[in-house]
Amino acid sequence: MGLNDTNRRTFLGMVLAAGVGPAIVARQSDSGAQASEMDVEGARIERVGRYATGEALGGAEIVSFDAAENRLFVVNSNAGQVEVLDLADPTTPDQDAVLEASAIAQRETTTLDAAGGTNSVAVHDGIVAAAVEADPATDDGAVAFYDASSLEFINAVPVGPLPDKVTISPDGNYTVVANEGEPGSATDPAGSVSVIDISSSVEAAETSTATFRNFDGEEDRLREEGVHIVSADDGSARASESFEPEFVAVSPDSSTAFVSLQENNALARIDLGDATVERVDGLGFKDFSLPGNELDASDADGTSFQSWPVEGMYQPDAIDTYEVAGETFVVTANEGDAKDFEVSILGDLDLDPDGFELTEFPQVDSVEDLKQPVHLGNMEVNEAAMAEFADEDGDGSYSSIYAIGGRSFSVWKPTATGVDLVFDSGDDFERTFAQQRPEGHVNLVESGPETESIELGAVGDRTFAFVGQEKGSGIAVYDVTNPTAPEFRQMAINRNYDVSEDDLEAAAEADPDGDRPARAGDFAPEGVHFVSAEESPIENPLLCVGYEVSGTVGVFEVEPVTGE
Repeated sequence: MGLNDTNRRTFLGMVLAAGVGPAIVARQSDSGAQASEMDVEGARIERVGRYATGEALGGAEIVSFDAAENRLFVVNSNAGQVEVLDLADPTTPDQDAVLEASAIAQRETTTLDAAGGTNSVAVHDGIVAAAVEADPATDDGAVAFYDASSLEFINAVPVGPLPDKVTISPDGNYTVVANEGEPGSATDPAGSVSVIDISSSVEAAETSTATFRNFDGEEDRLREEGVHIVSADDGSARASESFEPEFVAVSPDSSTAFVSLQENNALARIDLGDATVERVDGLGFKDFSLPGNELDASDADGTSFQSWPVEGMYQPDAIDTYEVAGETFVVTANEGDAKDFEVSILGDLDLDPDGFELTEFPQVDSVEDLKQPVHLGNMEVNEAAMAEFADEDGDGSYSSIYAIGGRSFSVWKPTATGVDLVFDSGDDFERTFAQQRPEGHVNLVESGPETESIELGAVGDRTFAFVGQEKGSGIAVYDVTNPTAPEFRQMAINRNYDVSEDDLEAAAEADPDGDRPARAGDFAPEGVHFVSAEESPIENPLLCVGYEVSGTVGVFEVEPVTGE
């Protein structure tokens, strides 16, 4: 379900946002209301401000904005802290303060003997919540709460192992945390979701834990729905240990949390009222043999998009929710991820000739031809999934190929019995990079552009999705007002492709104090945060982006496009 031919042609005419645009007009008191009522035909983003933490590879990740103080809270995972930026003038973001979240969580909780990195931050109605992992990360973590105005510490509460995304519900009653529970060298803690009730106050916070224990014994049923459940050892994998919650988004009515189980290719639903897992739904597989889903999957030839007999696991990282005509929809950034023991190179595997009908693929005439480097031979695949779903007799000869990630974003409609796919962006992102910025058309044999971050925002009377590509480092803008027919609007890129991640890593090791990772431009958008016109310090909305690898923060003005 990619873009139609007309929309594909618009790729060729799009303008890549770069540099700093014209001066921003100060917001009038009623401009937010005017902007929200505006009839718009589209939206464009342009970077107008930039901040550099000076740290590569984790210096700027998740970001969240407090409108009351015009502050942007930025997770600096490497330093174990949250940097607080003054965004009153978005063209010149400056550091206003630093929250030592990891240190204070270690000092103020009884379960956190040693703190690791700070992973996520959320701000809502005067409250800041920061997720802190333990050291080792297999121990229980914590959430530290601050007053968004005074920046004073309020409370810290224990949560599960490796708390990743933290979210505060729209009504402000719940702080919800995805506890990923990644395995360590000696233990594999169970993933969970912490639901912290702060409806009375943060000081009186009460924590409940939603676990996946009720799904133990249901593994075969879940696999039939496309849920990926494996373990590193030869024993039977248990759902409660295999599931690793990655990202949380709360429904607009604050009743339900949707949680991406990235490695498991699934979406969970949490009832926030009683902190229980209602459902786990498999997302199925993307058919890369269909028109509009073509892959460029070889690094041994030139740019070449072709249909292939490959199934892609969507495996979303970031997700978000919105409501259209009283119905809830979930958007997903289909990055893909796999544990090390799951990954193999396709050319090294045995494919069952009887499992593949190759008459529709004129570029190959046998499975051995399929495994050539100029075709799919160098491609990384999830062999554990192939053994799980495509090797019924267990002889190690596979009848299907399972790729890591969907190389796209999707829109899903939750139902009483599962989730229905209503849109997928197909091969749009890869083709955009290949046509417009071929230097960013990379990672071909792995999971492509790695669509990692996504957030929704209302501009005038329309809703837009802002979608970040980790490897290509672009922000795609789509009009998703109609969830079944999103329309591409723009790709914004501010990346210096002459500087690689390896360059930054080597420089940081050689001279940590003298390194300048910002020279790579804005590299790897880890977190995106939309600031509405009503909350923005200027006339138009803002989009704030934390770029993980370059350690930079990009502040974009979101300009409505009207028919005038």
